[in-house]
Amino acid sequence: MMLPLTNRLRRLIGMRPRAVRVFRALDDVSFDIAAGETVGIIGRNGGGKSTLLQILVGTLQASDGSVAVNGRVSALLELGAGFNPEFSGRENVFLAGAIMGLGTAEMADLMPLIERFADIGEFVDQPVKTYSSGMYVRLAFSVAIHVSPDILVVDEALAVGDTAFQTKCLTRIRRMQSEGVSIILVTHSTNTLLEYCDRGIYLRRGKVVLDGACRDVVKRYADDLVDEEGGTVIYDDEAVLSEPQSGDSQLPLAQVAEPEAPASEICDVSILDSAGNARTTFGYGDEVLIRVQIRVHRRIEAPCYGVQFKSVDDIALWAGTTQNMNLAPAPTDPGIYEFNWRLDMNVTGNRYVIALGVGDMDSGEYRRHSRVPYAGHIDVLPQPHSGHGWIAPNPRFMDPQRQS
Repeated sequence: MMLPLTNRLRRLIGMRPRAVRVFRALDDVSFDIAAGETVGIIGRNGGGKSTLLQILVGTLQASDGSVAVNGRVSALLELGAGFNPEFSGRENVFLAGAIMGLGTAEMADLMPLIERFADIGEFVDQPVKTYSSGMYVRLAFSVAIHVSPDILVVDEALAVGDTAFQTKCLTRIRRMQSEGVSIILVTHSTNTLLEYCDRGIYLRRGKVVLDGACRDVVKRYADDLVDEEGGTVIYDDEAVLSEPQSGDSQLPLAQVAEPEAPASEICDVSILDSAGNARTTFGYGDEVLIRVQIRVHRRIEAPCYGVQFKSVDDIALWAGTTQNMNLAPAPTDPGIYEFNWRLDMNVTGNRYVIALGVGDMDSGEYRRHSRVPYAGHIDVLPQPHSGHGWIAPNPRFMDPQRQS
């Protein structure tokens, strides 16, 4: 049997050849992605994320197993993949189109759009080897989104771009989501996973640790990071909605640190539209119904209920309570109760995280019983030509009038 080249070189200079070890980059990884679904893949370096993407797009061949793809795939993988460094940016754009089966005439029509989005100026006609990493990713991402993909695959490459360009790219990803494009997004950012993905997959050492709701994947990933660094996962007294146990017929109760159950606690939350249908995506101005179920353990004379909207990176955007709205909910005896918050989504296109709280007023002071910092999220579709940010002031511009 012929030794690998590196081992033959070691033998030539008198060194002992290394034993060949088989390394499994991915082990029994299996999942499906539905049309129009956005799936985020998270995990530490070396977990197999980039290898998985390369297998999905066909630049690597798996030693066993299979991949079934239905539709045109466009990919932005790690820097250096896909472009010929000796070619100019323009030549690489036409090369990428040819690889994807697009004709020269079709790419010529797309070229102005690609140039405008990439915004690298005259460098588009310079060899790619002269590009900075930011310029490279600008052009590569612009190509990936303009070839009308059915499936967009994005590796961590966006992390090298400047903040403004990252925002521009993520805004375009939002638009592609609304157009029904399936998106696979590899990221180290838990905020990106929560904000942009419908589902998360946590990869560790080539295996799928968890495939499910983004908040569950983020929590498991964060716990493992602490554990692997030799720390201990400590939970604070913030109540978190727990998953119901198999065979448990009662509603999932909130977890609390106190040995004695609080006077009241949040059991379940549903996000509905004005007609009472379960829904999480809304348009500007739509009414959202947040239905909250609580369990009351002891009589409460002056209950107080609160709701808060936050960004995915935990910035408080708005909060209201029945107390500061000058409302006086009726006293509650022990039992299960249900109440609703109705809110109009007069906000810009973004993902909004909902936090909820219940408590009571004791001598004019608020006393917390239970709080859920993540009770779900709402996606508000962006309005075209309305600006960017969190608020929606309905801007209007009046043409300048000559004064003299």
